[in-house]
Amino acid sequence: MLRVASHLVILAIILGTVSVVSAPPSARATTLAERQANPRQTSELMNVTASISQTNEQAVNDENFNLVGQGGPILVDQASVVPLANPYTMIPNRLRRGVIQYTVQAGDTLFGIAGLYGLSPETLLWANYDALQDNPHLLKPDMVLNIPPVNGIVYVVQAGDTVESIAEKYKATADAIYVDGYEWNQLKPGQQPTAGATLIIPGGSREFKSWALTAANNSSSADTGGVPVARNSNAGFCKDVSGGLVGTGTFIWPASQHWLSGNPYAAWHPGIDIAAHLGDPIYAADNGVVVYAGWNTWGYGNLVVIDHGNGWQTWYGHNSAIYVECGQNVFQGSVIAAAGSTGRSTGPHLHFETRLNGTLPNPFNVLPPP
Repeated sequence: MLRVASHLVILAIILGTVSVVSAPPSARATTLAERQANPRQTSELMNVTASISQTNEQAVNDENFNLVGQGGPILVDQASVVPLANPYTMIPNRLRRGVIQYTVQAGDTLFGIAGLYGLSPETLLWANYDALQDNPHLLKPDMVLNIPPVNGIVYVVQAGDTVESIAEKYKATADAIYVDGYEWNQLKPGQQPTAGATLIIPGGSREFKSWALTAANNSSSADTGGVPVARNSNAGFCKDVSGGLVGTGTFIWPASQHWLSGNPYAAWHPGIDIAAHLGDPIYAADNGVVVYAGWNTWGYGNLVVIDHGNGWQTWYGHNSAIYVECGQNVFQGSVIAAAGSTGRSTGPHLHFETRLNGTLPNPFNVLPPP
């Protein structure tokens, strides 16, 4: 009997403990009677509740407060959370914000910079005419380039311009400016831009200005099928050069490497940049007579020009050293210079041009396969 009684006492103690532990928070907090007996505590609780409610309402109404934490509203500077334009974004169709700037680094090429931003090299020339004048050889380290958000034209509006006249000038449509360019131009259909405003013309284009010699002595001609034409091609050349070796009519590669390192042939670059290390030998592409050997101020640096006596000339630019002189006969394969980076160049390579009766055809059309 004593044993049963002791068990009942133990069971009662356990049940009592469980009931206390499992009681809801309200049962363990102050009771209603206690709160009624302490009106000051009740008033403070109501004031805290009203303060939190008022803070939340202010957070909604005040654009500078958009978060509320345990310590109250969290102040956030909205300018610091606006996404910045990212020229390297990997999200398809995400547009960059207007025109940004890029500082040219040593070794950069126009094609390389254009590829970095997903643009065509033509677009970079059009957007930076004041600096490059349609001549990629004017590119140099520390130059600051304008980088448009899309392929096309960046244009500063002049007095009297209309969207329609601008579109016609740059071979685009008004819709390209209003619709495709709305992200940057912010023009409603029919609205005209103000003088001095900068417009993005997606898909716009213009003719390139010749740079091969000088603007006064050169131009492009439509009657050659778009092949650039060099006017007065003897300007600055050696004097009283005549006769000499005549070319075979076939060409060899003028450098040991047979691939590009820089710009390919284009309307704005009527030659090819062939890979070469500083000091590598440069070879005569065919038999001929040296008609230019020396410094050139048009961007070629140390330049050698060979006349092959059959309507062809070959040009070799950016050399670090020249091994031939005016009037010298050279045979195909003769070493005429050493590769370099003189003139307008961002790294060692050979700028190679082929010219036929004053035109500048693509060298790849006459060179043997690599």
